Amino acid sequence: MCVTCVHLETYAITFYRRKKDTAALMTQSSYSKKKSDRTPKVTPIFIIGSPRTGSTVLYQLVVGTFGLPYISNFTNEYFAKIPLTGLFIQKFFSPNISLESSYGKTRGRFSPSEGSNLMKHWFGGDQPSQIKSNKILPGREKSLHRTLKISEMIYRGKSLVIKNAWNCFRIPYLAETFPSAKFIWIRRDIYHAALSDLKARQITKGSLSEWNSATPANVEELQTLPPHEQVIENQYEFNHAICDALLDLEGDRTLEIWYEDLIDDGRKQMNRISSFLHLEKNEEPKALTASDTNGTQLSETTLNEMQSFIDQHQRFDLYRYKKETT
Repeated sequence: MCVTCVHLETYAITFYRRKKDTAALMTQSSYSKKKSDRTPKVTPIFIIGSPRTGSTVLYQLVVGTFGLPYISNFTNEYFAKIPLTGLFIQKFFSPNISLESSYGKTRGRFSPSEGSNLMKHWFGGDQPSQIKSNKILPGREKSLHRTLKISEMIYRGKSLVIKNAWNCFRIPYLAETFPSAKFIWIRRDIYHAALSDLKARQITKGSLSEWNSATPANVEELQTLPPHEQVIENQYEFNHAICDALLDLEGDRTLEIWYEDLIDDGRKQMNRISSFLHLEKNEEPKALTASDTNGTQLSETTLNEMQSFIDQHQRFDLYRYKKETT
């Protein structure tokens, strides 16, 4: 680790401690309060969604519209093991927020990142991720807590926004570890999400059978299926895990957004998020257009097989999009 990086991390921690000491002096007369009442709450915002459901564009919209801090490509690439240093440095550069991305990856040093290197440092990257990467690695919990706590001090109380597909299987741990955390679940019709995932496999992996992103507990079983059934079942496992985890949380900690509604009326959905987060907009949300692996064609037979497979199984109905009528 370079000497400059060590100094920067030390400076960031010292900044936090001074703020904490000042807060403590202001509350010395409140000894009758419970300890939990005097402890600063950490309020991260987790954007959750199965692969190819629009989680990246929602991530970009949230941090841009509300001016919230995030993990940048710069921090993820150079400071995954000491993220406070990266978060502190990126504070002094203009954020690079656009609505462009390529399969979850954004361009620009200070653009919002999935934080894959950082998340791997905290949670590991073993497969199946639903089982082997669903909790913090031994000895890394202090780093996670300190990073989220001090980042809120560095950014004057603003919540850090985190988006990473692997977090879909970490909701129980994250919700318990951060009782004030909020979760925004972006959903998409299971057919279109699975279709997009299948196309993405072809483009990014060169094969319809190669897996993208995190994996559910039964991935080995799913790998025996035809590719078009794999992606549908994968969407089901992700969404089922998310749904079960969020049902255990209080209603004011979760919000569901459908990708189709976000495309149809982005302003309305961002107003919902504004009310959910109790935040005023820094700017009006940018206009959205549906963009999905253009130029990649699948056979008519594959498309029909996918639709038929979904129609044959009632358990998929919960994950079909139904347009709002009110």
